[in-house]
Amino acid sequence: MRQDAESPGTQVLGWVARQLKLNAEGAGLQVQDMPRLVGDSFDDGIGLPGANIGARDLPMVRQGLVLGRHAIVLGLLPEVLGTREIADTMRQYRNQCVVARSMLSPNAVLDLLLVMVGPRGSEGKDAWRALALSVERDDRVARKLVWLRPTESRADEESFAAFVKRSFLARPWVTREEFSAGSLDDISSAVEIEEPPRDTSGQWNRLALLWGDDPDLLVEKLIDVWKERSAT
Repeated sequence: MRQDAESPGTQVLGWVARQLKLNAEGAGLQVQDMPRLVGDSFDDGIGLPGANIGARDLPMVRQGLVLGRHAIVLGLLPEVLGTREIADTMRQYRNQCVVARSMLSPNAVLDLLLVMVGPRGSEGKDAWRALALSVERDDRVARKLVWLRPTESRADEESFAAFVKRSFLARPWVTREEFSAGSLDDISSAVEIEEPPRDTSGQWNRLALLWGDDPDLLVEKLIDVWKERSAT
């Protein structure tokens, strides 16, 4: 495999793989590393003409694993939002998924998932969010999910937990929460003032609670959040 075990990208995917495994084990799923999914040869084609994909047509950093019935290919989005870089990166990972499909049974192919990881600080940026949605809508070769990493590494676990809730690992029916009747208009019950949310609407709700008595200052802070959200 053409990747340095000590490279930053490999370390990032290693962290993501460990988090996925922990969540899968918590959900009672079997976990298995599957390096064959991210090789450069089609199944049963080693040594045959046309059985390999050239190095330039495959990603430098990738990782494969199986969680329950789902085969997973992990990959990295480029550090910059360039049209050519994004297109080339996704082309390489689609090629990798073609290799992975050759290793799977027809039923398992249906559950193949490509998980792409964004660069540090991509979470909360409109441009990266738009890109992530575009990637996830493209279901060629494999289904896709994108995790956009937060600016601060200390927020990784919380951010990744939110990402997992959008995946097959989500278990919304497993909870220790106790529910009671409450007013639908009580915004404060849904907003944690001590720990601001990462989405724009959540941040605006929080600011409204904190600065609602000072309209001028509130407007300034709302604008600041929008500017930060729109920055690339």
